[in-house]
This record gives sequence, C-alpha cells and structure tokens, in this order.
Amino acid sequence: MRYIKVIAVLAVFCAVLSVRGAERPVLQFRIEGRHTESDEAWAKTFGMFKECPGLCDEIWFGTGFSMPTLEKHREYAARIGRASKDVASLGWKASLMFQATIGHGGPFCEGYDYSGRNWTGWTGSTGVEDKYCSCPRDPRFLAYMRAVARIYAANHPASVWIDDDLRIDNHYPASRGSLDGCWCKTCIADFNAETGGTWTRETLAAAARKDARLRVAYEEFAIRSVAAIARAIAEEFHAVSPETMLAIQHGMMATRTINAIVDALCDVGGAPVGNRPGAGAYYDVNPNEQILKSLSAARCRRDFKRPERISLWTSEIACFPRTYGSKSAQSIIMEGFTGLVFGLDAASALVVNYGKENEEVYLRTRLKPMADAAPVFRAYAKSCAGTVPAGFAGDAPVNRLYAFAQCGVPVLFGPGKTLGTLSKDEIAFDRCRTSSAEVQQLRDALDARAGGTPAFLESPFVGLMMPRVAADGSLRNVALLGLRLDEQGPVRLRLRGVPENATHAVWREIRRDPATLSIHRGGGVCRVEVPSIGAWNGGFLEFQKR
Repeated sequence: MRYIKVIAVLAVFCAVLSVRGAERPVLQFRIEGRHTESDEAWAKTFGMFKECPGLCDEIWFGTGFSMPTLEKHREYAARIGRASKDVASLGWKASLMFQATIGHGGPFCEGYDYSGRNWTGWTGSTGVEDKYCSCPRDPRFLAYMRAVARIYAANHPASVWIDDDLRIDNHYPASRGSLDGCWCKTCIADFNAETGGTWTRETLAAAARKDARLRVAYEEFAIRSVAAIARAIAEEFHAVSPETMLAIQHGMMATRTINAIVDALCDVGGAPVGNRPGAGAYYDVNPNEQILKSLSAARCRRDFKRPERISLWTSEIACFPRTYGSKSAQSIIMEGFTGLVFGLDAASALVVNYGKENEEVYLRTRLKPMADAAPVFRAYAKSCAGTVPAGFAGDAPVNRLYAFAQCGVPVLFGPGKTLGTLSKDEIAFDRCRTSSAEVQQLRDALDARAGGTPAFLESPFVGLMMPRVAADGSLRNVALLGLRLDEQGPVRLRLRGVPENATHAVWREIRRDPATLSIHRGGGVCRVEVPSIGAWNGGFLEFQKR
C-alpha cells in the first residue's frame, strides 16, 4: 500500500528537532569537582582523555558539592580555566556543571567543605533543618550564589548546567515527613508578606495539610523561591559571559518547578536553553531500567508544552558511585543511543569518579569502549538532521509501552510523526508468550491499518525499531536496538520512501565495522537484510548512492 505522505507542518517540526550544525554537541562528558581539585587529579584525568580523543564533544566541569569560601572557589575556577585549555587542545568544548545550589541533602553532602556557609538551612514543615542545604530566600545565600556564579562565568564556558538540587522536595532529612518547600522563618515571613497572613510554621503546616488550595499556594511560593535562584545565577553568567548557553538538569518529575526555572533562564538570556532530564538507573542489575530511563526522557520532551524554549535536549547517563561494578560501558552506550533514537539531541555521561578506580580500569572498561562507539553516535546524529521519528502513538505508561515495542513495532515515546494510535488491546500484546508468526501478524496488521509504514520488520526480532523521515516524506534511516542477550539475525526490513537514487544501504552497528548491504526493490517497497545484530547492541541503516 502507498506510504502516507508527511503533511506540510512536518517541515516546521523538523526544524525544531534537527541537529543544528557541527558546533552542536552530541556526546557530553561530565566530571565532578574532585577531578580538578588538584593539579595531580587533573593530570590523571586528562591523561585518560588523551588516550580517547574521540570520546566526546564537550566536557562539563563540575563546581563540586562543597560551599567553601569564595577564595577557594576562585582557586578552583582558575584550575578549571587551565583545564579548559587542555580539553580545547582535543577539540572539545568546555562547559560547566553548577553542582551545588540549594544542596542535595545531608547524607550526600557529608564530608564536603561548607566553610563558606553562614546562612539558614533548608527547613521542613516539621521544623527539621538540613544544615547542608540552604534556605532559598536567605539574602546571604543569594549573595553567595551570585558571587560564585560571577567567579565561574569569568571562564566563559560554552554552557552552564544548573544541577537538579534546585527543587522544592527531597532535601533529606528536612524533607522527611514534610510538606514541600522550605519552612524557615524567612520563608514564612515572606509568604505572610505576600498573602497578608499571620501564620507561624506550625499553624501554616497544620492548615496546609487540611486545605489543598493553601498547600498548593505554598508550593507555588516555594517554586518561585527556587526559580529566583536560577534567575540570580543566570543574571551573573549573562552579565559576564553572554555567549554561555544557560541550562537546567532535573529528574523529570516536578513539571511546575522545571517550567518556572526554564522561564527564568529564558527571560534572562533571551534565548532557548538546555534541558537535561533524567535520574537513577545507575547499575547493571536490570539493564532494562536504563532503556526505560531514556524512553522516559524522550516522553518528557514530547510532553514539554513550549518546545521553542529549549535549544538542546540531552539525556543523563550516569552510574553511582562509579565503581567498576556500578555500570558497564555497553549499558552506558545503549542508554545514550536509545535517547538519540527516540528524540533527544545528545547524551551526557557521568561515569568516572576520581579516587574510586584507577585510570587503567576506567580506560579499559568505560572510556575506550565509549570512544569506540562515538563514531556511530555522531553519524546517526548527522543522518537524523532535518528528520523526525515516525511511529505509532500510545498513552500507556512507558514501561508497558516498552514491553510492547520490543515486538519491533515503531512506537513514539518522544515527539515525531504519528502513524496511528495503538489500542489498549494492541499494547497488551505479550511478545514473550506468542510465536514469531503471531508477532508478524500483528506487525502486518498495523502496517495495513496505517496504509503503509516507512519501515517494518519481516523476521523474528526482539528489540526496538525506529525509522526517521524527512520533511518530503523520504526515509532517511532506520535504527535497530537488539534487546536479547544473544545475536539476532538475519533481520529483514520492509521499507518505503527509500530515495530513488539510493543504490545500497550501509548498516552502522555500535562498536563494529560498517557493512554495505544490497537494496532489493519490487512491489512498491524495498527490502534490506541486516545479517546480524549483536547481543544488547544497536545501530542504524542509512541509504547511499555510489
């Protein structure tokens, strides 16, 4: 059947999602404060990077989780400035991860330097104060944040990523049993000034637990409080280094807070900002969790109401505490590639920790394999420029939709061109309990219902498949992620919209040599056979002319 042509509005959509030029990073690598806390630490870290020149396009230097004196920040920023010149020699951009705003919580922050702190801590509605976190409205804290921002802005980083501690919950132990927000004397006084109230912490907390509207009002007040911190940091960076892209990291849950922070950053910079969704899935105990995390990040992008306010979507790829046993290179690679396939622009990895493992272990088990995978990431991003994913839509939870999508049916988790909507019965299809022939019947039925799809599978396969189409309706590439712990193949694809001048296809699999494949035309479709796909591995098929 004839392939449904892409409607004219797709051209505008492609412009929003396309990879915009060589200066746009695809692979970002994050390091924490420990990596530049001394010349020795940086020498060892940079030594690893020199062994893997293709590892990334951009380094995010961490400011550290400490809140030391401003003089210590100046010394640290100077080291980052020198280190930035080193990474520039590798052709990488130098950016900044602003790691400590409010603070991440008591147990996490123990052992760090808090000698610069002279303000009230984040206080829960129960009265418990977190000494390692900060009241977002304390004038002394805000002055400190501005001063720290000015110090690091002098390095003129390509971008600055405010960390995900800029939130109104999860500041343990203050947040245990607490309503959201800081409930210290300063915050209660400011809330009373805004509302004309005469509340104490105790009376306001008791009333808010009974009155949903009052509770929401205090949450909105708290959101404005943390957004004001983002605004303060952004103002100082924009004043000193207006070319620096402003950006936020978050855990995908607190939509109202994320939107308020994005608004603040956009208002200050007058330009779209970076957005890094993601948290968790730090181990190889269940690698499916890492795929789900990237699919959830793609859905986060799909559901974002004002896409014009975001210039770069990048996924968090991380392990903790970044020891040998935390996460393997292949898991890191597959998680990052999944994000790109389903609609994100880049992948940002935090996978080494100075002092936890020696450099040989990190090089052998993480960095060199990641560098080996990098060419496929960059080639895929280049191939996807000016395209959108094309697949079936479904409103089921991400984990349920993921279970269905492993039938090899193209499913949209992020934004893209919709080929139709899956019914609840279709999503409930269990590929684990049905034969390959029954899976194929499902694929064929969906293909027929859509009037012909850009790409469909014609052979047994357990994994994810996603075609990318250009604004003119042509098929640009097809990504495949094999999610079995064994080789799969041959994998036969039925394709529509392959450019007429394409003479052959190239299969680019991660950490493997590219393979040239024949295109067989006939009956209004093309067919290509991928000989084999590695265990828990992926790649993409693109079309070329001789």
